[in-house]
This record gives sequence, structure tokens and C-alpha cells, in this order.
Amino acid sequence: MQTVANVVIALIVLVPPAFVVALLLFSNRVQRRAEATIARQIEVTDAIHAELGPVVSPVVRQRLGGRWQVLIPVDLDNSDTVTQVVRAARGVFDTHEGARPGRFEIVLSPREKFATRRERAAVAAGEESVSWT
Repeated sequence: MQTVANVVIALIVLVPPAFVVALLLFSNRVQRRAEATIARQIEVTDAIHAELGPVVSPVVRQRLGGRWQVLIPVDLDNSDTVTQVVRAARGVFDTHEGARPGRFEIVLSPREKFATRRERAAVAAGEESVSWT
């Protein structure tokens, strides 16, 4: 009977600290992953800006399986720009991932067309001219 009590006491004493240590290790892993994602996004952005200037702003994510995903809004009508953007982004991942195929994907999406100030004002006013007088 006393050995069961000793086991229960040991569990009561050891489980909470073990749980706290496990949470700290998990938190550390999540933080390192976030830092790696931010660093990779900065590298991709710098590579594209060095190649073309500030034409796009990519978003880099690391998926659950460790696979990287780069989301790049780009003007799909300009094939030269698209080619250079993809080449620059791929260059960053080739240096890190090496010859491991399937470790990253580049997703191109059409860049949004921004409305001019005059167009926004017309929409806000219900296609009427905006006047304060």
C-alpha cells in the first residue's frame, strides 16, 4: 500500500514540472519556426528586389510537413518579370534546400489593380461627383 502511495506522490510531484518543460520546448520550436519563416521571407524579398527592384512583396509560409510555400502577387501579363521573379525566389530556396525536390512551391497570383483616388471617390459617392459645397 505504501508503494502505491509513493508512486502517486511521485506522479503528483513530477508531472507538473514535466508538463511545463514540454510546453517550453514546444514554445521554443514554434518560435524557431517563426523566425526561420521571417528570415526566409526577407531573403526572398531581398533577392527579388536586388534583381528587379521593389516590384513585388512575396509572402513565405512553412507548411506543417516542413514544406515551404512562397505566395507572390505579380503582374501575370509581363512574362519577363514573372520569369525573373520566379528565378530569384527559386535561387533562394535552391541554396537552402539543395537538391531535395518538392520542399518548396511558388504560387503566383495576379496582382490587384489599384483604383485611382478619383475612381474610389466615385464609388464611395454612388457614381456621383463628390462635392462639399
